[in-house]
Amino acid sequence: MITPAHQRSVVRDLLTVMSGTAGAQALGLLILPVLARAFAPEAFGVFQLYLSLLVFCTVGIALRIELTLVSSSEEDLPHLIASLAILVIVVGIAVSGFLMLLTGLGFGPEIPIWLFGLGLIGNGFMLIASYMLIREQDFNRLAFLKFGQVGIYAVVALAMAAINPSIIGIILADVAGRIAAAAYGIITLRSKAAMGDTAATIRGLIPFVRRHRDLVTVSLPGALANSAGAMLTPFMIFHVFGAAAAGQFSLVDRAIGVPVAMIVGAGSQVFLGRITVHLRAQDYHAALAILLRIVIMSAVVAGAGAVILQLFLPYSFHLIFGPGWEPAILIAGVMIFGYAAAFVTGIVNQTLVAMREFRLQSIWDVGWSVAMGGAWIAVVAFGLDLYTAVAMHASIVAILGFVFVFMCIAKLRSATTLAERSGT
Repeated sequence: MITPAHQRSVVRDLLTVMSGTAGAQALGLLILPVLARAFAPEAFGVFQLYLSLLVFCTVGIALRIELTLVSSSEEDLPHLIASLAILVIVVGIAVSGFLMLLTGLGFGPEIPIWLFGLGLIGNGFMLIASYMLIREQDFNRLAFLKFGQVGIYAVVALAMAAINPSIIGIILADVAGRIAAAAYGIITLRSKAAMGDTAATIRGLIPFVRRHRDLVTVSLPGALANSAGAMLTPFMIFHVFGAAAAGQFSLVDRAIGVPVAMIVGAGSQVFLGRITVHLRAQDYHAALAILLRIVIMSAVVAGAGAVILQLFLPYSFHLIFGPGWEPAILIAGVMIFGYAAAFVTGIVNQTLVAMREFRLQSIWDVGWSVAMGGAWIAVVAFGLDLYTAVAMHASIVAILGFVFVFMCIAKLRSATTLAERSGT
């Protein structure tokens, strides 16, 4: 059996990244009551629309080629980093230009596109830097990257709340945090890219993309479909129930969903770094053991957290955020169990990608998007209310999330059996 050259503690690495993430989210949560009193629900609604679109576009900012950073050889790494950096800038400008065109035709989103473009490119560099740090298993710097982003956002958001509590003010704060984190990411990337040949040009992007066409043609569409399913609920709430309802949903997402997503993202990055080491060594038994350990541990944490939040939710929301957010309390009560399921399943959401099961991943991604789209067709067709729509969203997140976990377990068990039969 081939084993990794060195052993590390998954729990220790997880706690390292989560410490930075928890610190960042603690800071974000501390300022949220101030923002909830300074900004109207409508501003939060537009901000949620901006964030949903940003997350969706970030999935494709590097055409999923950033995934190769984890497994590429040291010799290829400098050129890969340089090519990805150019690709992020080109795709970011192209997407922003397309949105400006749509806005000129009267179909664009109601957000400042120039700020959106800066945030998107910043996210792209953060994405590349994150995968490099995962590759190096440098989780201390990864934690600092996350804390820096939220720290700058918090400072600028508080300033905007005092000076200009408007839609553009809260979006500007978010973009400032992403740009600052991107700058730190660029410093990280430059130190690695300088260690070899970085002869990458815009003209060389086409052959570069062609060399990774399996990711572009198989993984990217599925990932975009998955992200579309995730952004569909805030998008449809905004357009079906109005900006104020979207703002109520946004407050819940900022107070509960974003901290969960940040912790899940940190856990997913640690998990990806660890499981990739074992998969490269063809130690599928160890990979399966890590998967099961993480799922069980996160299920215990998520279950306890959901029960505690459910008990204290009505009092804490009103006390912290003040009057005018009563619908958010009802939305949060429904969404808590969806967030708990996402906490369990999200940490291991890179398992199939790490196994290079891109087609199976894409099938699940498309299925998730279709299920969410079907739910919203039912909401519109039958005139269902906001809380029923949110309950349907949470149910789909939970059910399909656990289906995904079972798929991952089945694939790793199958790979383990095949490896044992072949004597690997």
